[in-house]
Amino acid sequence: MAITYFNWYELHSKAKGDPAGIIILTYGLTSGYNVNTSQYLMKKLNINHIPPLLFSRKHLSQSRYRIISNYVTKEPQSYFKNERFLFARVNVRHKALYLRALSMRDIDDKNNFIPRHYFNEVAKNPFLKVTEDKIHFIYESPRGDT
Repeated sequence: MAITYFNWYELHSKAKGDPAGIIILTYGLTSGYNVNTSQYLMKKLNINHIPPLLFSRKHLSQSRYRIISNYVTKEPQSYFKNERFLFARVNVRHKALYLRALSMRDIDDKNNFIPRHYFNEVAKNPFLKVTEDKIHFIYESPRGDT
């Protein structure tokens, strides 16, 4: 499984806080990125729009046959091992919140959880298992669950 490195604050800034933009840019960082059309991208990521600023700021470009991601993380601070969450059929805000929670784990931390007090904004999220003292990353565990 490939590791994808990212920086939450860069993603958030480049996408102007738009959850769909954050997820698009994140997908562009993965080794599996392959997109032919805008419609395919929206369907694959289960999003309802592509922020135009991603094109105007040249983070995305369109060739005759593909949508190309030009975004590269300048200062990696976090990582994820399993990109499946990007394609889940859930609200894009859940995906962005999961990515934000992942960003609270140090780049050299190999645990599939963070202490609960790191991130108090967690509500019900299909990608996180919240216990009294930890927030577990479901897709980061060896079996895909905790």
